[in-house]
Amino acid sequence: MTRYFYLVLTIICLFSCKEKKSDNNKVFDKTMDQLTIDTPDYAAKLTKFTPEFIDENKINQWIQFKKFKDAMEDMSQLNPAGIVTFISELYKISSSLLKSPFPKQFDKLPIYSRIKVVQTQIIKCHFYAANKQNEKLNQSLDKLYLEYNILLKRIISMAEENNIQLDSLRLEQPNLQDSKMKPAFSRK
Repeated sequence: MTRYFYLVLTIICLFSCKEKKSDNNKVFDKTMDQLTIDTPDYAAKLTKFTPEFIDENKINQWIQFKKFKDAMEDMSQLNPAGIVTFISELYKISSSLLKSPFPKQFDKLPIYSRIKVVQTQIIKCHFYAANKQNEKLNQSLDKLYLEYNILLKRIISMAEENNIQLDSLRLEQPNLQDSKMKPAFSRK
């Protein structure tokens, strides 16, 4: 009789020790599946080129940059539902911009490197959007718009630098030194 009692007690313990699945996990999973995006601070303050600047520096003829600029401005008014797709397309546009020829006045390392910085932020945004990390995505989007504004300001400053003539500053032409022929710190 005691043997049956222990057998019944063991069976009851086995069935009662099963983990009960709660509905809290389902609610938590549903909230994690939704992306919520706050409007980044810098999205409202995007730097704009004046029409005179665009005409003077022929920005509209730089087709790949125009596509990139339009995509960035469109993304500032984004819909959170399709942000992963939108950021993927933005990455493709930035890659094609970096591969395309730059206009002569902007074919300089500072412009190229600023575009690479923006592209790095695009990659971060894509990662956080794909992994549904809302807080980090919002921070990355804010940083993306900040870096984009810095890029546009650098393009403006580069155009201004190109317009300054050395003769107007009453300076002689600088002595250019070929570092391959005579290194700067050599004893020759």
